[in-house]
Amino acid sequence: MKRMLFVLGVVALFCMSSCSSYYYSVLESNDAVGEKNDDKDFVIENDSVCISYCFYGEDAPVSITVYNKMDEPLFVDWQRSALIIDDVATSYYQENAPIQGQTESSSYGDSFSWSRRYSSTDTYSNGSFAGQIALPKGVSFIPPRSKVESTPLRLTNFPFDRIPKGAYTTQKFAKSNSDVVNVKVKKFTEDDSPLSFRSYLSLYTANSENGGRNYSSYESSFYVAQLIKTGNVPPASFDAGKKQAGDFFYVHKVKGADAGIIVGAVAFGAAGIVIESTLTPDHY
Repeated sequence: MKRMLFVLGVVALFCMSSCSSYYYSVLESNDAVGEKNDDKDFVIENDSVCISYCFYGEDAPVSITVYNKMDEPLFVDWQRSALIIDDVATSYYQENAPIQGQTESSSYGDSFSWSRRYSSTDTYSNGSFAGQIALPKGVSFIPPRSKVESTPLRLTNFPFDRIPKGAYTTQKFAKSNSDVVNVKVKKFTEDDSPLSFRSYLSLYTANSENGGRNYSSYESSFYVAQLIKTGNVPPASFDAGKKQAGDFFYVHKVKGADAGIIVGAVAFGAAGIVIESTLTPDHY
């Protein structure tokens, strides 16, 4: 009986691995303002600020860096900033961020008592903590000539597995170990892309005389320009994966896995894409 269960377990693992697939995506932008830097991050820059977007990783984490080039403080208003998919906006601001961690301490020393005279003590303790901390009204402060980095959201529930097999073309791909495999490739324009989205950032400087705010906004658009379906070829086999290129992300699909339950989802795009907060306990 145990032998039978072991065989069934091996077969189940084999079936799961054979029915899983990586989808690799390359993002582009048709914005008139902005370009990619050497790391393939999307960059918008003027005399006052430099904003860069990096999406490298699983499920396209939205990593934003804002550099203040001015001689006065700059503020990012996350409550007035959002990620927009199919005209559905999701605020970058999350009111509460979970905190958790571990504590430990140890001590060693001598002590004196009337009954035992001198004695040595060696103590050790450990524990853990968890809870939530309120963020300061969703605003980031950037001193002059400095930057802040944030990854407030990521995407998931991609519909890539619904693209017909006949829509792909087959190409040879050389992995990092020099093995050559066949991969499926599909290129898109902004109009027919399976995923396009916008990012809206609201920044402001403070008026020291009357306490007012001078707002400026920056909007960027992105879309999947190339989709590569590889089976079980891992990210490290791609040069873009090794270099963690900012325009490159991947999705790991496992056939039969329950992808309908998303913990921490905060909004749905009209195309079925789920925008997920990266501040959920599952990602710590």
